[in-house]
Amino acid sequence: MRLAVFFMRVLEAMFFVGLVGSAVVVVISFVEDSKELFGKD
Repeated sequence: MRLAVFFMRVLEAMFFVGLVGSAVVVVISFVEDSKELFGKD
């Protein structure tokens, strides 16, 4: 049972790391797109 709880915690940590990574990618994409849209013509 302890092993199952350990693996659940590991998967939970991996999920949150992936979520943070996805948020970083979205922010970087937003910044790059805003530079493209509002940059020099």
